[in-house]
Amino acid sequence: MKNRRNVPKSKKGPFRTKGMKKKLKKQQANRPAPTRQSKQQKHITRAQETVEAQKRQIQTELKYRKQANAPLEYEFSDSDVEPEAKEEGAFENLMEMLSSKRARVSEYSEDEEEDEDDEEEEEEDDEDDDGEEEASDAEMVSEQESGSDLGASEESEAGDEEDSVVEEDEEEDAPPDDGDSAISSDEEDTETVTDPYMLHTAFNISPGMLEALAAEPVSLEGKAMPFGSLGNIYVELPKQNAMMKMELKGIVQRERYATPGSLPVVPDVSSEIKWSELHVKDKIVRNITETPNSMQREVFTILNNYQDLLFTGRTLGNCDELRFAYCLHALNHLVKAVTKIQHHNLKLAAAQPAPSKKSRRNRRKKEKEVIDPEILVPEYRDQGLVRPKVLIVVPFRHSALKIVNQLKELFAGDNAKSVTNYKRFAEEYGGEDTLVFPQINRKPEDYEQTFAGNIDDNFRIGIAFNRSSMKLYTRYYASDLIIASPLGLRMTIGAEGESERDFDFLSSIEMLIIDQAEVCYAQNWDHVLHLFEHLHRQPKSAENTDFSRVRDWCLNGWTKFYRQTVFLSSLELPEYRSLFNKHCQNYRGKIRTVNRVTHGSIRHVVVRVPQSFQRIEVTSLEGQSNARFSHFVSVILPQARSLTMARCLIYVPSYFDFVRLRNYFKKEELSFTQICEYTTDAKIARARDMFYHGSKHFLLYSERSHFFRRHRIKGIRHLIMYAPPVYPHFYPEMINLMANEFQNLKDGVDATSMTATVLFTKYDSLYLSAILGTDRARTILQAPKSVHRLTTDTK
Repeated sequence: MKNRRNVPKSKKGPFRTKGMKKKLKKQQANRPAPTRQSKQQKHITRAQETVEAQKRQIQTELKYRKQANAPLEYEFSDSDVEPEAKEEGAFENLMEMLSSKRARVSEYSEDEEEDEDDEEEEEEDDEDDDGEEEASDAEMVSEQESGSDLGASEESEAGDEEDSVVEEDEEEDAPPDDGDSAISSDEEDTETVTDPYMLHTAFNISPGMLEALAAEPVSLEGKAMPFGSLGNIYVELPKQNAMMKMELKGIVQRERYATPGSLPVVPDVSSEIKWSELHVKDKIVRNITETPNSMQREVFTILNNYQDLLFTGRTLGNCDELRFAYCLHALNHLVKAVTKIQHHNLKLAAAQPAPSKKSRRNRRKKEKEVIDPEILVPEYRDQGLVRPKVLIVVPFRHSALKIVNQLKELFAGDNAKSVTNYKRFAEEYGGEDTLVFPQINRKPEDYEQTFAGNIDDNFRIGIAFNRSSMKLYTRYYASDLIIASPLGLRMTIGAEGESERDFDFLSSIEMLIIDQAEVCYAQNWDHVLHLFEHLHRQPKSAENTDFSRVRDWCLNGWTKFYRQTVFLSSLELPEYRSLFNKHCQNYRGKIRTVNRVTHGSIRHVVVRVPQSFQRIEVTSLEGQSNARFSHFVSVILPQARSLTMARCLIYVPSYFDFVRLRNYFKKEELSFTQICEYTTDAKIARARDMFYHGSKHFLLYSERSHFFRRHRIKGIRHLIMYAPPVYPHFYPEMINLMANEFQNLKDGVDATSMTATVLFTKYDSLYLSAILGTDRARTILQAPKSVHRLTTDTK
């Protein structure tokens, strides 16, 4: 008994003497014991009262809404505006009534809590006994229960401590930066109003915009306009009908929608650039050492408006300038996103309630208090379904090396320690797999610059950013930026039926940049199409997704409407137009350059050879391949098989057409040899030798072979282009190979007997414009006659 009295008593309600307890027990004995059915009925009654209160609240809202909307039900508006001042009185009355209703509902819940507490106290008093031994036994039992509760709370505290340790470790990886660490609420609101990044990502698109983008075909409004050094551009903006812009006018607060795109404004290149007005982070601005030129400022203006861009004016002279512009934009986007996420992480960590060591009953009351919306943990929607945000596609490792060096310079400046794993990156993406160019009979300049450095085309690398560090070689789902080749992405994405394939990392790509698109086209354009088909698909696994932080437009499946796509190429191809029109659905609009070709590549022909352009009549795009083959077999080939057409090279741009012609030549047992991109060096040397000495009548030559090897084929007397070259500078290259210095002089070549023939259809207008010039190509396409002859003097 003595030991039992030393046990501390658990506190259960107010203190009562023995007399008070006996009196309370007599009163309770006279009352019938509450049954389970009566308790359930009591709870059902209270629930019904709560439901009735909510119904009255909804009816009141509907009543005042109808009254407010009675004079004017709808209004036409292009932007989200606040309700008019005359509605303020009705709104205040409604809020007063709603607050009174909420007060009634809260009274119900408070009464319910008091009744539950009274019942618990009554049950506890029933368990008390008059004797000291029974009271002490009850105290021991309650002590054991409280001990178990304390043990559970200690376990939960241990788990919280472990979580906090993990969070601290993560924050250690991202130390605060002096310039970007602190963002006040006022600054955040200001950024939302003016910062292009926040305007683009913070809000959902309106129902009218969604309907316009989801239409087949997409409803667009186009306008051509000059834009500084970029020349002429064509701007296409989603077009909303008047009924789509109609907004409900009433006292209910309206949702703010994302601002649609507008026509870009040409920057004033004469004035000094103000990075703060362009909302470029200070961390990046202090690492910009050179002043951007007019073209860089104009390109960055378009990119900073988050509009899609198809730029076909890339050259060997401006490629570095374009790389600076899109790296600056991509890095600015990533730094803003990462800073915003880490800032919200700190806010969420500060808003988390402290762990409690109180009893079970007090913890239950604490949980009820947390339900109060005034003390709810804030919600931040600042992420996608997965972490990768930016994808840059380039053809070679050397191109990726240049991009990473540019990002490193803009992000870290002279602080090389803030970039991890760079030494390994420089070794793997540096000087291996390089071509050795001959010093005699040098290759063309564009070939040497394109294939300089590491030309491995199978690679992919992830890069993660935080406020002060840039980490290379991070796994896909821990990366903010991914740089990869089309083949590297195809190997990861896989094909239908493969067991090990992964494309969930493409679910939330916000920015896609394809540089050197003409080289990607030569490698395998199907890989690029395969990439676009697997963008923004529903992830198969939610392992890397925090749904409490995912933006609403990501959950709605609208990410493709927010993705900014940038194409940079030196060519204007129909495949680009098709991809740009089909897969680029940015709600901010899209822009492409539409400059006329004045002269064309034909002006670089220096050999006096008659050039014949023959038009093939076709009725549909699908039937042009068969029509071209039929015309070649029935019209061109019979003439080319004559002895006067010996040493005839047939230039074939498409590999599919090349295989078709090769099979036909084998079937007809014609005298020919072949060179394609898959031919070995030994077979290439043998084919060139046989063609030069005249042992073979025809040479089938693929365009991709010329692109990747750039051979000087000697002995060409007659040139037949099965279709216009995709790369316009190949046209003068091939014709100039017919010069006397490349001929077999022992055969007594007569320069007047040489010919060049090009077959084309009406669907080859872009190719012809690049070769002949826009005006001359239009004349040839619209002329009634199908054959047009040109010579060197008439170029």
